[in-house]
Amino acid sequence: MTRGPLVAFAWSPFQARTEGLAKELGGEARFVAGRRLRRARWQLPLRYVRDGIDAWRQLRRLDPRVVIVITPPVFAPLVAWLWCRVHRRPLVIDCHTLALHSRKWAWALPLHRFLMRRSRAVLVHTQEALAEVRGWGVHVMVLPDELPDPALAREPKHGGAPRVLIAGSLDWDEPVAAVVEAARQVPAMELRLTGDPARVSAGVRAAAPPNAVFTGWLDYPTFLGEVRAADVVAAFTGLPGVMNRAAFEAVALGKPLVLTDLPEMRERFGQAALFTTNDPTDMARTVSRAYEEREALAARSLRLQTDLRAARLEGLTRLRTLLTEPPRRARRMLLVSQHAYPDAPLLRRNVEHLAAQGMQIDLICMEPANPLPPSSFLPGMRIFALPVQHRREHRFNYVVEFAAFFLLSFPIVTALGLRRRYDAIQVDNLPDFLPFVAIVPRLRGARVVFYMYDMFPELAMTRLGLDSGHPIIKLARQIERWALRWVDHAVVVTDLFRRTLVSRGVDAAKISVVYNTQPLTVAMRKPSNGSPRLVTHASLVERYGVQVAIRALPILRDAWPDLTYDVLGRGEYQPALERLATELRVRDAVTFGGFLPWPEAMERISSATLGIVPVIADGFGEFILPMKLLEYVGMGIPVVCARLPGIEEHFDPESVAFFTPGDCEGLARQVDRLLNDPVAAERQAARASQALESLRWETVAPRYLAALHPMA
Repeated sequence: MTRGPLVAFAWSPFQARTEGLAKELGGEARFVAGRRLRRARWQLPLRYVRDGIDAWRQLRRLDPRVVIVITPPVFAPLVAWLWCRVHRRPLVIDCHTLALHSRKWAWALPLHRFLMRRSRAVLVHTQEALAEVRGWGVHVMVLPDELPDPALAREPKHGGAPRVLIAGSLDWDEPVAAVVEAARQVPAMELRLTGDPARVSAGVRAAAPPNAVFTGWLDYPTFLGEVRAADVVAAFTGLPGVMNRAAFEAVALGKPLVLTDLPEMRERFGQAALFTTNDPTDMARTVSRAYEEREALAARSLRLQTDLRAARLEGLTRLRTLLTEPPRRARRMLLVSQHAYPDAPLLRRNVEHLAAQGMQIDLICMEPANPLPPSSFLPGMRIFALPVQHRREHRFNYVVEFAAFFLLSFPIVTALGLRRRYDAIQVDNLPDFLPFVAIVPRLRGARVVFYMYDMFPELAMTRLGLDSGHPIIKLARQIERWALRWVDHAVVVTDLFRRTLVSRGVDAAKISVVYNTQPLTVAMRKPSNGSPRLVTHASLVERYGVQVAIRALPILRDAWPDLTYDVLGRGEYQPALERLATELRVRDAVTFGGFLPWPEAMERISSATLGIVPVIADGFGEFILPMKLLEYVGMGIPVVCARLPGIEEHFDPESVAFFTPGDCEGLARQVDRLLNDPVAAERQAARASQALESLRWETVAPRYLAALHPMA
């Protein structure tokens, strides 16, 4: 018997997110709980019973192949789960933040946990919700709202006064009284509050000034028409963890945006919005500022559309895969990496992505500097942290570290390989002989993938100051050849790496390129605090060129006396850099922030004026596409960068400000140009964001999974 289409259910008169999700997945949306059923509180149980019966009847009639249901109320997924259990259909729960963070539904958390553990997948709105639900052992993913088609908006009539749309439902969590008071403080502006006025006390409505207009409940096209007509769109809440739908609608229509200052809102909309407390005076001041800066804010909303669509596409792709593939045994992965987890950002990115695919992960890595926090252990994950510490003080330390890690990891990999049958083994370099720890798992049928962060022969030439004919370099190339012949597949981080390996005789079909990008968005960027601030984050070794940027500071100091340079990282070259800054009398302008965990580093970088990538051309620098460059571009920070072949392949002079490697005067000229012309700097950042599209993690993540599981 043919089953019906996918059905997305919401127990409400209308949910734009539910309708959009159903449409994108080729199904249909259904709504229960009509407005006519909203009566006294004591009638709620009767209403939920009636809604449950209505939902069950619709499910029986439609006979869907997949059911997606929004919660709260918790009774909606409860009814859907019972129906799916009886009829053996997959259930997906779309979890609104109210289900996790509101007092109203706190009692239902155990029931939500029970239902989510028995669903095919859970969709959430924020990273905070992701961390909480993932801790329940649930297959969970963040799925941002879709950006609605502006063509859906009805053409509204615009009055003469500046119009601020207060987008909401006038529900209990919205600071309606504060908005009314804010309207009183901006009499020249019309504040239009959407939602059901019956939810607002008669006293608040009676006290509202003439410029506070209650529009009443609006159908969706009319509401979008209000968004289109507004000069500013604002959405306020008193509930932490909420992700306002109206913010997505404002971005879709390119509108200036004002939001309650909450971490989740800053994470997603930080670049495009102004933020305020729920104090009436602060609200009034912020909406007035948004009106004054409306052209710049509207342009930022348009830029943010790309990031939001990419995040939405990634979530939908993963959801479609889950729903189209039959349930099967979770894949088992073994990762071996001489990097510290979760401190190493690429290792962390890979682990989190694999865990999000529902894989069971065993990780053998270096012991981090600080104890592992509980959040590091993802569902289905075991960590074996080896007592090997990375020190750069002496070159001989590398030999000791490589040998120690290999000798410690080999028996662990062997024992694990005998006890468990892995689908794939990923081994990260350096060193290049590390893949041979996986001999036993490979003999038992595991696919071995070599993830090459660096080209070891070129790195050794630069690091040791040797030429290509030196016996050590010849040995390094031979070890690389042996490793690449032995493994099933290799992953490299630039196209130039791939071409180099192919020129050395490696089969091109055996190599995939996965760039060093992170799932970053321009929404993470924060406005600078006034004084211009440059930033570089890197290991403090000579080849990364921080000394070039420090030499540029005296040239810039006369024109920019308040300019500062933030250097994040550690390494053996730091004392020399500090001495150089002192000799040039710019030590007060340079801050050495040391090593920071990746999230903290991104937080500090997010408010920088310019990102500096001063890598020198030393034989290895020409090969790389620096991760710091991709991170600055991902956050929308304009970049001044050394002109190197691996970078020029992907970014043109319109997207980054190039200077000749090692040329401190050229670096200073580019910094001065961008600081003098902020509009040009923003235009350059926007062009770089476009260039990043083909390199984004959301784009290359499927390539990474295909390298590990080619038949997936």
